[in-house]
Amino acid sequence: MQAKLVCYALKANASQRTKLHRELYGYEDSSNHGRYSYRRKGLLDKIRNKRVTDAVIIIESHDTKKLINLLKKHGAKTHVFDIILKKDL
Repeated sequence: MQAKLVCYALKANASQRTKLHRELYGYEDSSNHGRYSYRRKGLLDKIRNKRVTDAVIIIESHDTKKLINLLKKHGAKTHVFDIILKKDL
């Protein structure tokens, strides 16, 4: 299976990093003083992926553009490598 290994580096303050991570990984949201909680999905909840370590993600080749655009929007430096997986994600 063709896949991409995406590595990124982000030089930003804590609030900018949090914004990126929320858009990327999703987060738990609550309302009415914690009475209701909701799972807000991020981009990686919508596409098949494997998180290798912090800032290193394996995704399917056809989803690369979505991820790269999100990372570039937040000013992250990216490196993308073509890989071949023996098993599915």
